[in-house]
Amino acid sequence: MKQDSHTNRADPTILALDGGGTYTRAVIITREGHVSARAEGPGCNPFDRPDWAECLRTLLERLPHHGLRAAGLGMAGYDAERPSCTAQDNLVRAALGPDVALCLENDVETAHRGAFADGPGIFILAGTGSVVMARGADGRPARAGGWGWLLGDEGGGYWLGRKALRHAAHYLDTPHAPDPAFAHALLHRLSLPAPDDAPSSHHATTTRANAANALREWLRTRAHPRSAIAELALFVSEQADAGSPTATALLHRAARHLAEQAQAATDQLGEAAPLPWSHGGSVMHSPILLTALTTLLHRAPLPPRLPPLGGAALRAARLAGWTCGPDWISTLAHSLRAHAPTQPEPTP
Repeated sequence: MKQDSHTNRADPTILALDGGGTYTRAVIITREGHVSARAEGPGCNPFDRPDWAECLRTLLERLPHHGLRAAGLGMAGYDAERPSCTAQDNLVRAALGPDVALCLENDVETAHRGAFADGPGIFILAGTGSVVMARGADGRPARAGGWGWLLGDEGGGYWLGRKALRHAAHYLDTPHAPDPAFAHALLHRLSLPAPDDAPSSHHATTTRANAANALREWLRTRAHPRSAIAELALFVSEQADAGSPTATALLHRAARHLAEQAQAATDQLGEAAPLPWSHGGSVMHSPILLTALTTLLHRAPLPPRLPPLGGAALRAARLAGWTCGPDWISTLAHSLRAHAPTQPEPTP
C-alpha cells in the first residue's frame, strides 16, 4: 500500500473517532496535523444498534495502529458514569492495545470541543438524535436533550423522519388528509405504491390498502429501523427546499425544539450574557432549519472551528502530549475537510 506523503511507519500518530447513531467516522492523524488514514462505517450507539460492538471493532481494525500514541472517541449514547458503557471501554481497549492513551466521551462533547476549540459556547447537535451542550465562560458544562428516541430527541433526524412517515400513514388512512403531494413524494422516495397511481377509483381503493401494507413491510424489513427513518430527514429538507408546506412546517417545528434545548442548557449555567452558538449533525445542513433557528436564538451561529472529528483529535493530541496551537488546528481543519466523504456511506 502506498504510504501517505505526510507520514512514515515510525512517526507517532493519534486516532480520532466520531460515532453517531447512523454513521461512524474515524481518522489517523500525524504529529503535523495531517490525516494519513480514514475509515467509515455504521453507527455505534449501543442503545439502538444490537451489532454496535462488531461495527466498532471492525472499523478500528481497519485503521493502522503502528505508532499510535492516543485515541479520542466521541460516541452517541456514551456516558462514563453509566455501568453499561464499560463494554465500550473494554472493546476499544482490546482493539487498540494497552499502550494507547484513551478518552471515550459522548459525541456532543467532542463536537463542542471542536466547534469552540475548548472555549465557551452552545453547541446544537442534530443528527440521528438531538442534544445540546453549553459551556460557560468559567468552563462549567451543561447539557439538555439527548434522551433517545423513546423519551425525546426532538428536532433530530429520527424525529423528522418519523413525522414524515406519520404524515404518509395518516394519508393512507384518510383519503382527504391535507397535503397528499408530500405523502406521495415520500412513498415514491421509498419505491412504494401510492393510491393515485391506480387508473380508477375502484383500483385506487385497492391500491390504498396495498400502499399501506407496503409501507408496513418497508418498516418491518429495515435492518436498523432508527437509522433508516433518520435518513428520511434529508427527504424532508429537499421537499422544503422545493416549497412543500408540510416539510417546511416540520423543519420549523424542529428548530423550535432545538432552540428550547439550547435555552434549557443556558438556563442551567445562569449566564448573564448570551453565549455564542454553533451546530453540527446532518439535520443542520438544512438552510431553512438553520435560518429558523437563527431567528429563534436572535443571533447568527459561528462556523465550527473544527468538525466533531477535530474535537476528538484535540483530545487525543493532548493525551499524547502534543502542543495544539492555532497553526496546528488550522492544518488539522484543512486536512479534515480535504478527507471528508462527499456523501454519507449507506448503512448496511
